[in-house]
Amino acid sequence: MAEVRGCGGSLTYTNLTAGVKQWTLDYQQEVIDITDFADSCAKAFMAGFTSWTATATANWDAANTAKPGDSASLTLTVTSGKTYSGTAIVTGLLVNTDVNGVVEATYSFQGTGALSIA
Repeated sequence: MAEVRGCGGSLTYTNLTAGVKQWTLDYQQEVIDITDFADSCAKAFMAGFTSWTATATANWDAANTAKPGDSASLTLTVTSGKTYSGTAIVTGLLVNTDVNGVVEATYSFQGTGALSIA
């Protein structure tokens, strides 16, 4: 497997454009228990809904005006060019000010609808 450097990654979201330096994506598949008596005491499952959330950390910048409740297209790109995109709602904003560091803002997103992977 070839490792990929993170320094060329990117994030695109309305009103969140400056200083983004890190993002995470959590893409989940729900499973539904469909076990019945015919399953010989072994659990059986089927795929249910998918869901996804993301977070992004940026150096704080007044140009970034995204706030909880905003909804827009979110695109997360890995250095290799692989993209993950869909509509997301900002669910949280955490601003961290440290006397020994740069002021950072962390944004939380809840995906709504399908996540596209290209």
